[in-house]
Amino acid sequence: MNKVRGLVAAALMTLTATGCAVSSSTLVRPDQGGSQVIYRISEEQAFTTALEAYAVLTPKQSVDDIVEGTRRGYNADERKWVDYWSHRLLVIPAVGTDASGKEVHGYWYDYSGGGTLFATARRRTGLLQLIRERLDQTGTATVVTNVRDGSYETDGHAYLGLKRDARDIKLQGLRAPGTGAADRLGELKTMRDRGLITEEEYQAKRRQILDRM
Repeated sequence: MNKVRGLVAAALMTLTATGCAVSSSTLVRPDQGGSQVIYRISEEQAFTTALEAYAVLTPKQSVDDIVEGTRRGYNADERKWVDYWSHRLLVIPAVGTDASGKEVHGYWYDYSGGGTLFATARRRTGLLQLIRERLDQTGTATVVTNVRDGSYETDGHAYLGLKRDARDIKLQGLRAPGTGAADRLGELKTMRDRGLITEEEYQAKRRQILDRM
């Protein structure tokens, strides 16, 4: 019996030492039949949404700025004693073709995580789940084909984590997308001006906002 317990303990120690790694993204959506989906949002909203997700999932962890090739994003290490779990997220601009054949500009997110902490569902999927829940409410998710990398709108300095705690970035940093009608109308106009939505889509969503006032 003691020998069995010893083997189990050794196996658990090995699992803890080696940890595991996971990766996922918002680009491929199983609920859309495996179709590729990007969000037709501005750069500001794309990065703000990411930082807000970190503030919920890892509020006391510092957020580092990362660059992989031409792609930008963040990393936050969740730590408990000597164990850790890294939450790495890239905010990726993209261009695709929608069902009508129009070129669509937007963003998607690529997540990779790993470490020696136990890989709970919250650690494996929490960050992207928070992002999806927030952005799915905006109605900007668009099924596309022929997806390729797009271009960022700015140099990104306004969205830097600068190793601050995630909760402090949320409180002190960027202006989160507003919930008032004036804020939503302003964001909608910005999206139209930047070519993220068409004039017809702008007018339709503008009417929806005004009708709810």
